[in-house]
Amino acid sequence: MSKKDLYRLEEEQSLGKIADFLEQKAEELRNGSISFSNDVTLDLPEKIVLDIDVDQRDKTDVTATSIEIELKWAE
Repeated sequence: MSKKDLYRLEEEQSLGKIADFLEQKAEELRNGSISFSNDVTLDLPEKIVLDIDVDQRDKTDVTATSIEIELKWAE
């Protein structure tokens, strides 16, 4: 089994800009496909798996918190 990264984004943005991005992706999901800025478009099946992971990790001077939202399906 091999893994092929089709798209990756990690950058600091305002809450409003992130909310706009997620709202756009939610509308795309409702329409059955999702697109990303590097010309990647994925057609989605009617049922997919939603995996949400919320973590907190204590580091020396700070607590790092993350939320991961993952959508999975088999083709």
